[in-house]
Amino acid sequence: MSLVDPTESKTNGKTSERWSNLIHHAAEMLRAEGISDSELNARLLAAHILGVWKQSELTSLLDHVANEREQKEFEFVVARRLTHEPLQYIVGETEFYGLRLFTTPAALIPRPETELLVEEAIKEGQHILSKKRDLSILDIGTGTGAIPIALAHYLPSANIIGLDVSIDAIKLAHKNVDRYHLKNIRLEVQNVLDKNIPWTDGPIDLIVSNPAYISLKEFDTLDEEVRGFEPRVALTDESEGFIFYERISEIARQHLSAEGKLIVEISYDASSRVQQLFLERGIRPCRIIKDLSGVERVIVAQVV
Repeated sequence: MSLVDPTESKTNGKTSERWSNLIHHAAEMLRAEGISDSELNARLLAAHILGVWKQSELTSLLDHVANEREQKEFEFVVARRLTHEPLQYIVGETEFYGLRLFTTPAALIPRPETELLVEEAIKEGQHILSKKRDLSILDIGTGTGAIPIALAHYLPSANIIGLDVSIDAIKLAHKNVDRYHLKNIRLEVQNVLDKNIPWTDGPIDLIVSNPAYISLKEFDTLDEEVRGFEPRVALTDESEGFIFYERISEIARQHLSAEGKLIVEISYDASSRVQQLFLERGIRPCRIIKDLSGVERVIVAQVV
């Protein structure tokens, strides 16, 4: 695969091209493959090769001629994207709640919907801290560490535990925690479906989770970028999508403090079912938060 126009100028006998043209050719190829936001994808891949993060920095380099190494590296990452490998895995980073996080196929790519959960957790955490001096938070299914890292950043006095069944995910989360030099996050490899897990010595003020909620039936209909590249264990419970909510409600009953809150992300069509499931287990939904499309995405609840 070549992104170089042979009619362009040559340097040392080799065809060279400006970054603006390379990005244009890459965007055309990505668009032809059916990849949405092809122009933005091409720009972000170029920024990755050039070692810049802000689009304003990339814009200042568009008239520069790419050298041979840069061209080859750019062609390589574009080829990867053409296979529908997620952009975040190719560049190795993503942005979540204003923070840059390392990303690998070991963990689910953080989504904007999950930022709604973080917003609610920060609000609840600040409310609890207005009444007492300490705050304990448990994150179930921590993945990249996105949720606990965002909470630690905005609730620096909180003590946070992040659990994940995947050793590789926990290693990735540790890398992200170290990136921000956070000392108030403890990460552990744990399967929360196990009945006896000694993760805490006392009551927890906030339990937060973006669990694997895709049903087995729906999993086969997911986009290739998700189904083919992101970790299956972080996507589906291999059942109807509610196993983790049942277990999380048990954990909440056992470990939430008197004024503690349970905050979970849910699938686009699962709000009524999860609310009913919680009520049957003594967990009362307090409020439901909708995403920008008007879909109910986050439930805030407490023990009755």
